[in-house]
Amino acid sequence: MKINSPAEDRIVVDLTKQDMLELDITYEDMDYSTIETRRVIWTVLGEAGKALGREFDPSRRMIIEASPKSEGGCTLCFTILDGRKNRFPQKHTLRKQEDNLICDFDNLDGLFRAAAEAAAPGENIRSSLFELNGTYRLILGYSSETLRNILSEFCTVRNCSRLIYEHTREHWHLLAEGNAVELLNL
Repeated sequence: MKINSPAEDRIVVDLTKQDMLELDITYEDMDYSTIETRRVIWTVLGEAGKALGREFDPSRRMIIEASPKSEGGCTLCFTILDGRKNRFPQKHTLRKQEDNLICDFDNLDGLFRAAAEAAAPGENIRSSLFELNGTYRLILGYSSETLRNILSEFCTVRNCSRLIYEHTREHWHLLAEGNAVELLNL
């Protein structure tokens, strides 16, 4: 767990995949309305307080932003709102960044070529592969402008909302889950 405080009212915590396992939560399960997520937030704020030598009261008004990391962890950004103008919500909010990408391919050649380009040495991109009527859909759990540009040479690329992801899981045939890019490069 890497803890940083770029400003008095802001805390940034990078959680590794191992940290997430130890906290018994995944990025997909994070939802502030659940006690499990609140437990994780309180634990992380407690660790941040120890590391920074300050006490952070989890009952204070704050915005919590979560962003997934390509290697399986996530980054949590806490912005403490006490003392600011009332244009912010009264309750805690957890904003999750949708960094997932959907890549739709008309043929296997484009799929294999894109997977070869997307594979970074030593980096395992969370990815799942689906098929429906000869169309292949690769959902990547990571997005960057560079990756988007590379993949757009081989397929149609767009952001993946939770609704689109769930629709794909329900109606498409799952071919590989979690490590599709790695499997396509064997």
